[in-house]
Amino acid sequence: MRSYADTARRKPPGQERPVKDKVFNQSIGKLRAAVERAIAHLKDWKVLATRYRGPLTRFPLVAKTVTALAFYKNGW
Repeated sequence: MRSYADTARRKPPGQERPVKDKVFNQSIGKLRAAVERAIAHLKDWKVLATRYRGPLTRFPLVAKTVTALAFYKNGW
């Protein structure tokens, strides 16, 4: 079940959305966009874009390695 804090706030029926809700929704949208971009960048690596066929015990190490290489590629 999702909590109210991590979802955008809806417009009340028959009313305008308050300014504070608009600002909150914009901040949620910016955060979601950043996360989706990060996931898209990680999917550039074939091992994360397709089904992983190696031993499942090694997958966390593979994911950490790919993430580190992605950061290195971006100069972080």
